[in-house]
Amino acid sequence: MTDVEGAGAAFSVQCVMLPEAVVVVAAGDLDMATAPVLRREALAAVADSPPGLIVDLAEVKFCGSAGLQVLSELVTSTADGGSAFAVVATQYAVLRALQVTRLDATLSVHPSIERARTWIKGTPDR
Repeated sequence: MTDVEGAGAAFSVQCVMLPEAVVVVAAGDLDMATAPVLRREALAAVADSPPGLIVDLAEVKFCGSAGLQVLSELVTSTADGGSAFAVVATQYAVLRALQVTRLDATLSVHPSIERARTWIKGTPDR
């Protein structure tokens, strides 16, 4: 697990291996200071071309433009590596940021890890 402290908010990233995907679980505020941590951990997770990547943002309370940029980069990285990519988002602030930027039309957004896993299992060539 990777932890970042600063500006009064803590941020952590943890990776969990599942048969169909690597799950990168983030918690805290995803902003300019913490986005590099998510980027580093998620890119390391897809380096071995797993069948899928799930970025779990259910415990992220704020997602700034730097966090959205990381998600956009992961769309390309996973596609290049042949991995399915799903995002779990439940917090209004994160869902709204995805909607306003129209990333929700590019990403496969799910309300839970189980729903994301089911989607990845049903994705062709996985």
